[in-house]
Amino acid sequence: MNYKDRCINAVKKTKEFGLEIDQSPIPFSKPISNSKRQKILFNSAWALESIGYLTSFDLAQKCIPVHLMLNQFLKKELGVVSYITIGDRFWSNSEIYCEMSYENIQKELNTPQINSPLNAHIWLTLSDGSILDCTSEAHLDVLENRGIHATNQCLTYIEANSKQNVLSGYHRPYLFGSDFLIKTGAAPAVLCKPANL
Repeated sequence: MNYKDRCINAVKKTKEFGLEIDQSPIPFSKPISNSKRQKILFNSAWALESIGYLTSFDLAQKCIPVHLMLNQFLKKELGVVSYITIGDRFWSNSEIYCEMSYENIQKELNTPQINSPLNAHIWLTLSDGSILDCTSEAHLDVLENRGIHATNQCLTYIEANSKQNVLSGYHRPYLFGSDFLIKTGAAPAVLCKPANL
């Protein structure tokens, strides 16, 4: 299953769980140009650095606040549409970053573990289906002692037509939107105000 198929399924599942989804990322738009992609990356790094996310150490385990902020920043400052995406990153059955399942999503919705970190990874899916992930590589820097890197070196941008690769890891979306984050207590509603799409 490719990223687009996973996104289609994630939209369907988000609705099945009765979670609000402001706007579906499907269908994807035409591809984002190289110049626009560079502008997104440059401005994302600048925005993160301007509020104190200077290194991988600062970004690690901060996927919720980082991507909620960037979702709004990109729309307001650059007119770039993005979608809060909740899922995990898969390398192999023995190595899954923030492993999720629909069974665990249901359990979390039924009985939120407010005092425990949410076992999920958050990133942005852009309008063309490309991925902007500013925290998973930073987390791996810290977890695997790969060294502390500057924010601009931590940003991962995966183009929509990229093939999924188990060696580099690929993103598996399970849900879209911030409603799950609000209902599980993972983020306050005030931070989850969607950018006007």
